[in-house]
Amino acid sequence: MGRTLIIIGAIATALGVSTVAAAHSGGQPSAGCVGCHGGGDVELGLSASSGSIEPGEMVTVTLTVASAGQSVAGVFISADTGELEALGGGGLAEVNSGLTHTSPRSMAGGSAEFQFRWTAPNDPGAVRFSVSVLAANGNGGSSGDRGDDGDFDLVYGCTAQEYWYDGDGDGFGRDDAPLTHCVGGAPQQYATAGADCDDSRESVYPGAVELCNLRDDDCDEEIDEDAIPIELFPDGDGDGYYGQLESESLDIVVGCVGTPDYAGEPGDCEPDNPEMHPDAEEVCNLYDDNCDGRVDERVRPICGIGWCAREAWTCEADTCQPGEPTPETCNLLDDDCDELVDEDAPCDEGMSCYVGECRPDGEIPDTTGEGGEGGEGGSMGDSGGGTTGGGTGAQQ
Repeated sequence: MGRTLIIIGAIATALGVSTVAAAHSGGQPSAGCVGCHGGGDVELGLSASSGSIEPGEMVTVTLTVASAGQSVAGVFISADTGELEALGGGGLAEVNSGLTHTSPRSMAGGSAEFQFRWTAPNDPGAVRFSVSVLAANGNGGSSGDRGDDGDFDLVYGCTAQEYWYDGDGDGFGRDDAPLTHCVGGAPQQYATAGADCDDSRESVYPGAVELCNLRDDDCDEEIDEDAIPIELFPDGDGDGYYGQLESESLDIVVGCVGTPDYAGEPGDCEPDNPEMHPDAEEVCNLYDDNCDGRVDERVRPICGIGWCAREAWTCEADTCQPGEPTPETCNLLDDDCDELVDEDAPCDEGMSCYVGECRPDGEIPDTTGEGGEGGEGGSMGDSGGGTTGGGTGAQQ
């Protein structure tokens, strides 16, 4: 059986509440920090020292970060299987959940490299490296920084095959969410075919029956061509959706979406209110505007800094109470909510706080020359990409 290495990137997007946070010049505790810095114009590349990896084999992996005009780079790297190990001089240190920079890496000529070791498990399979990176301008703040995220897949001891994430289970996946794994059956929630133009509807996929519903059911970039009429249910508020009670009505017509007073889409939680339906925008008003079973999610006022950030219980800003600061400890977090990380964190005598852990002074590497020009590392954004072959990945 052929034994091939393939690395491929996939776009990953993180959603969350934006808070004020400091850049992590001494390392990033976990992936992502999209709300703290901007994104875009960062190219990621990943290469392995061998183009054909055997189970149990150790390889050296090189991550390249390129971004014109930036002076330093910081990273966080994790793997969903196998063993990660920091390399001396590679610019990385081990933390509980992966690897992170020891200090911001100089981007001489617009790029920086980080190296680490990875050991494959003893049985054939695939690994996904998840990378969060910040290319910073070294001004000590978040303005002008560029963050990116990327996923890179590597197979070992098997022939590679590409799959696509299939969220609706219709047998076709999204072209923008690939996964490289061993040839054979598709991993859970993935499909062997892509080109799904709506991965939230299992009735929409290439070759599906085209229905008269103002939707491209068969993913041929045409809407309702030679369409079959569908059942429509009462829609009293005219928002294009019908509720549970209406779905049990005997007042059903067969026709096309757009027929007055009827709808072809279910899920209306307030059939008498045209402002509330599954496609509505959630606003802070103590109602479930988008009918997802949650009220005012991610739209309530926010107060507090860093780990003290909290959402208000109501839509009134004066009801928001930030979390209580705690004494700073060595954990790569801003425990006391002062926008500084691990400053004066206590450690036992003969030990110092280093990348979120108290370590003996003699074990802390000299990072002289690894940093930029007095700049700070920081947080990450979203992007990624890759090509296959030769043990090398590059951002698409």
